[in-house]
Amino acid sequence: MSERLEVRQIAQGRWRSILTILGMDERALSGKHGPCPMCGGKDRFRFDDKEGRGTYFCSGCGAGDGVQLAMGITGLSFRDVAAEVERIAGTVRPATTRTDRTDEDKLSALRRVFRESRPIERGDEACRYLAGRGLRLYDLPESIRLHPGMPYRDGGAVLGTFPTMLATVTDAAGRALSMHRTFIQDGTKAPVPAPKKLMQGLPLSGAAIRLTPVSRSLGIAEGVETALAASELFEVPTWSCISTSGIETFEPPEGVEHVVIFADHDANFAGQAAAYRAAHRLALKGIEVEVCIPPRPGDWLDELNGRPPPAP
Repeated sequence: MSERLEVRQIAQGRWRSILTILGMDERALSGKHGPCPMCGGKDRFRFDDKEGRGTYFCSGCGAGDGVQLAMGITGLSFRDVAAEVERIAGTVRPATTRTDRTDEDKLSALRRVFRESRPIERGDEACRYLAGRGLRLYDLPESIRLHPGMPYRDGGAVLGTFPTMLATVTDAAGRALSMHRTFIQDGTKAPVPAPKKLMQGLPLSGAAIRLTPVSRSLGIAEGVETALAASELFEVPTWSCISTSGIETFEPPEGVEHVVIFADHDANFAGQAAAYRAAHRLALKGIEVEVCIPPRPGDWLDELNGRPPPAP
């Protein structure tokens, strides 16, 4: 453990230079959403370098720090990466890091955005967007709201203001941690680099978007639309965990005894692997777990839209 801590301390504040020297494209270190240098997914990776630790988030690979990123792009073991990082760190100067916002600042912004929004209604932008994704929406989720217009920021630039579908992300105790945003326009995703973004908030490990009330039997899926599709297909109340890392760390609230993991069918097996890791962890806690994977590549929303409509 001391070796792991030591290399991270040595590299703190130097990760941009270190990763560039290790062969990472400088464009991937801009802080903007873009292709993931590890899994190759488009517009799913962002390098944020919190506290100079080389942190990143990918909706396919999950979150990690500079050491994990270095291992991912080089294919080297921890020990070999540590040796390379220590060698490079001695030749580069630490970068100046910006001061992060306080937790209270983040929560205050979340509360303000919530007050400015309203529950979704039939025919509004958010409802049209969800219907356009192929969802029937027999019942409108109370946890989904519509903001009339939020600015979309890409780095320091504002690319426009768009209606925004909001969903509160909460922990196992029901405490709000963040807000998931989907920027929309004319009933579809807004024409921006990454239409789905999380607001800054508290750490999300174990959290989910509660699309239904707590129940004894509960489903979880990655995206909001995927969760709604699984709920429609299987008549199981299903929550969104946002990403594979959210699936892996999900903590069910008190009273949940049975969890169905509606995994994505990914070509790189990221969705399947996350589902089975989560299933193993939850089963060790005494929770009954099932894993359901679509028969074809894609997610359960793809499966919903790929099936013939029910007979009248």
